[in-house]
Order: sequence, then C-alpha cells, then structure tokens
Amino acid sequence: MKKNLLLFLFIFSFLTPCIGQTQSREGLIQFSVGPGIGFNTPTRFDLDAAAEYFYDDTFSLGLDFDIFVRGDGFFDLLPFVRYHFDLLEQPKFLPYVGGGAGILFGSNGNVAFDLMAPNLGFEYEVTPHLFVGPDASFHILMGDRFWGGSTSWDLQIVGRVGYRC
Repeated sequence: MKKNLLLFLFIFSFLTPCIGQTQSREGLIQFSVGPGIGFNTPTRFDLDAAAEYFYDDTFSLGLDFDIFVRGDGFFDLLPFVRYHFDLLEQPKFLPYVGGGAGILFGSNGNVAFDLMAPNLGFEYEVTPHLFVGPDASFHILMGDRFWGGSTSWDLQIVGRVGYRC
C-alpha cells in the first residue's frame, strides 16, 4: 500500500506542472514511447523513446533513443529537429518534418554514424497533453565495421503514444 501511494505521489508531482497549461506548445516538453520496425536486413523490432522541447509552436528540438531487437542488438542515440505544421482547419492534427544525426551502437561493439533525413509523421492530440501518431524516418548509416565497412540504410516506422507538459 505504501509503495502504491509513493508511486502515485511521485507521478502526480511529475505531472502537476502540466495541469492548467494553455494550448500553445511553446516551452513545453513532450515525452513519447512506442513500438516499431526497422526494415534493413534483417528486419528488426524497434522500441522507441523520445523527449522533445518546443522552442516555439512550430519548431522543436529532441533526443530519440531506439533499441533494435533481432540478431545482433543495436541501440541508437539521435538528436533531432522538427518543424510542426499548424493546420487551422484541423487543430488536433499536427504533421511534422525533421531530421537529425546521431550514433548507432551494436551489441557486438560496432559503432556507426546515423544520419536521419527525412523524419516524417503526425500527432493527433487526444487531449491537450496526450497524443498518438505514426513516425517514419529514413536513415543513412556509416561505419567501418558495420556491413563490411560500407554505407547502409534503414527505414524505421514507429507508432507513438506521448505526453506533453
């Protein structure tokens, strides 16, 4: 019982600053998670987590963390930037385009440079703080020991659920 109460108080204290926010996204932080798939050989399961800061209503900066499972495991740490399009006739629908660059680490010790361009998706705001939506990104992967030293590619598609505060 004490554990449940402490967990509730911890979560409530974390979310309390979000209560009563206005509709503007400026200065807000958004957290999202979701499952997905990576399509480079072999096709892999992707578990994605991201944090994003809205500089203003349309421009955001973030950090994406992916874990790929199948065969050799990989994880990806990738800073990104996005431009969000406000559609006046559909205020709950928020498409975006972006890009980024980061590092892909393999469980076998391999490391590659990851260039994400483009990153496309949209968010549907279920509530002013809760959103869902797909995210697709194309990646160019460059590293000495990955794929025989050659440049490779990856297409990732993720379904996200997130919270903005």
